[in-house]
Amino acid sequence: MNTEPRISSNTNLLAFSSDGYRRMDEIIPMLANAGFRNLDLNFCEMMNPDSVLNTDDASRYIGKLKELGEQFHVEYVQSHVPYPKDYTALSNEGKKASDKAILKAMRFSEDLNIPHAVIHPIRGSIRDNISYFESLLSAYDGSIMLAIENMETESEIHTPEALIEIAEALSPRAGICLDTGHAHMCGISIPDFIRKTSRYLVATHIADNDGKSDQHLLPFFGTIDWKSTMKAFSDYYSRYLNYECMYFGKSFPKKSGEAIADLAYDIFQLLISLSS
Repeated sequence: MNTEPRISSNTNLLAFSSDGYRRMDEIIPMLANAGFRNLDLNFCEMMNPDSVLNTDDASRYIGKLKELGEQFHVEYVQSHVPYPKDYTALSNEGKKASDKAILKAMRFSEDLNIPHAVIHPIRGSIRDNISYFESLLSAYDGSIMLAIENMETESEIHTPEALIEIAEALSPRAGICLDTGHAHMCGISIPDFIRKTSRYLVATHIADNDGKSDQHLLPFFGTIDWKSTMKAFSDYYSRYLNYECMYFGKSFPKKSGEAIADLAYDIFQLLISLSS
């Protein structure tokens, strides 16, 4: 089996280090050299007020990302747009600023031919979320599809049933992103989640943890049952399996970036072999 087509990683895999932050334009070559041919672009960079994506140089930066994709023969298969910690607690001006940033990231994504943008639900009811996403989509005239992520606490949208109801209301402009770490923290069976949401499942965040905190570790460094998880992915899901493991390498210096990328790719090969 050729495992390469399903393997993907968010650029945030190498974003954090013990001696500073790496931008996406620094990270893409390292991930490509490790073997990753599919990437998830982390537009959560925009949450940093000093990000180049918040300046007049943003278009030039997007152009550079496009050039790097062509140079290193990688495809940008999904993105992650910025998010507020609690949208409902924001002022009206704060909500407008949040919406503006998300829409900007969606347009950046479309400029790079990315088909799916992962987005967080807001705190609130299913109806609140449907209204929120309808409002966002009404302000966006592009073709990118939202992938709504399950969150990690019971006070947020986290169950497959809630996500299915939201996705059905927004179809065909939205689907579901499964975050394995978040499901594990909520005590939800990941294989059951995959099976139940398979009709709407368009994106993934693959990460491990101890079931208590959102550690964003590489698989096998936490307590998720990866054998049953991968069997379910094999049975019910054929799209990209995408790392979101940004905290794994945060204690290592920048010079360790290539070694971390190589390890992450090797672990992914092992992970996919469990489903064969």
